[in-house]
Amino acid sequence: MKIQIAHHGGLMKHYEYSCSHCNYFIETSGPWPYYGNNTRKLCRQGYTGSISEPIHGLIAQIYCPGCDKEKEYIIVEYKTPLHTVDDIWLRNVQRKAKMTCYKCKSPVYLVLPEGSVKCPRCKKGVFESFEAIEDQPSTNHIPPPKNPLVVKQGGKTIHIPKPTIVIDSAEHMGYTFGRFTNWFSGTVRRRLPAGDYTLLGMEHEIAVERKTLPDLVNSIIQERGNFISRCEKLSSFKKKCFVIEGTLSSLKTPYEESHAHPNAVLGSIIAAQERWDIPVHFLDTFLLAEEFVASMLSKYHAYRWLETNGYKRCIIEGDI
Repeated sequence: MKIQIAHHGGLMKHYEYSCSHCNYFIETSGPWPYYGNNTRKLCRQGYTGSISEPIHGLIAQIYCPGCDKEKEYIIVEYKTPLHTVDDIWLRNVQRKAKMTCYKCKSPVYLVLPEGSVKCPRCKKGVFESFEAIEDQPSTNHIPPPKNPLVVKQGGKTIHIPKPTIVIDSAEHMGYTFGRFTNWFSGTVRRRLPAGDYTLLGMEHEIAVERKTLPDLVNSIIQERGNFISRCEKLSSFKKKCFVIEGTLSSLKTPYEESHAHPNAVLGSIIAAQERWDIPVHFLDTFLLAEEFVASMLSKYHAYRWLETNGYKRCIIEGDI
């Protein structure tokens, strides 16, 4: 593992990567100096110069492909604690680098070698740097909300319990919803009757079916019978939808790995929408699709909880 430290007013840098095949997204960040043998308090302010306590090492949010997890990890320990942040850049400082996962013994990464780390989910693609397209300002998306969903009726705030998301046990390359602890109490995995995501206690009421563009093309062209069967199952749900990771423009562009005609694929998914009343949502990226599903499930639960408990079906009275 090569440790890269940016010396421009602070230590921490943020890195984003996505799989070249399935668009699985990961993030790493750091490093931060820490001090105290027991407390490991982080110096996240990004200052230089003298500090109140000696620095014992560096911590980073790293990625372990073996465990397929992002972890906060000690990546450097100094044999002799440092007394200034500036000493971190001295070459003669004796240090011990942590290069492997404590649990699975696989290499861990703060900075992933471009195109070298294989995706553990689809096992087909490799991780590449995820960068916004500079000539398209709309790609600079703001992050999701960090606050819990607030419901106000009759001049009072109504506290709605956080729901639990159920992820189909066969869904191995999808969303983890780790960014949305403000909306959900957690996730569980189990075999679902239809779809990839639902809410605990509503498994036969709401179903979200996730598709990447390659998966959608394969389902409609190569596995059409199974696709129709899944549509028929989804049709019985009160709330259901397809979430497609990709733009309509990409769907209408000739495919590299298939001879399927884009018009046939688009025509089929729209026909499925109209025949079985299953809305189709095209979302540009993995992250936007995950946020869309999280927001939809959170608000669906809120409205259903309000109805069940004798409240009006609105989040803000006199509004939505």
